[in-house]
Amino acid sequence: MELTEGVLKRRSIRKYTDQKIMDEDLHTILRAGMSGPTCANTRDWSFLVVRDKAMLNRMADANGRPAEPLRGCDVGILILGDLERAFSPAKEYWVIDGAIAGQNMILAAEGLGIGSVWLGTWPQMDRVERQRQLFSLPESVIPHSIIAFGYPAEEKTGEHPDYEENQVHFEKW
Repeated sequence: MELTEGVLKRRSIRKYTDQKIMDEDLHTILRAGMSGPTCANTRDWSFLVVRDKAMLNRMADANGRPAEPLRGCDVGILILGDLERAFSPAKEYWVIDGAIAGQNMILAAEGLGIGSVWLGTWPQMDRVERQRQLFSLPESVIPHSIIAFGYPAEEKTGEHPDYEENQVHFEKW
């Protein structure tokens, strides 16, 4: 699939088949996450990969109702920010770095025919703390978001909303 086509046609997938994601494809997805830019090339993220169904269910419980897709996916990836690796003058860039990594993984999965849905964690601190406790994370490692991955058991069609001309400004507001 051509990149722009994949970006424009991508949809969040919340229902998955039982088909397993091959290790090579999972590696490609993770590599895509690591290929995105980070502030000052700090690479201040980590990825916690979960395939165990019981743990995926516990992750869903910890993140609340919107995380229900974890119960049926093949792989859940918890994106983590590592404050010890973050850009010291402005550590908050870890949030943006994690978001870029997540988007790259979602787009790579789309290109492989694998569905995904982004599940917010940070900045909802109750979710952050429950994920931190679930995985016994060190204090310097902060849960950012979770992405559920699996082969689609639902079809999402149609284009994203039209280009919004009124949201684009050239040279001045």
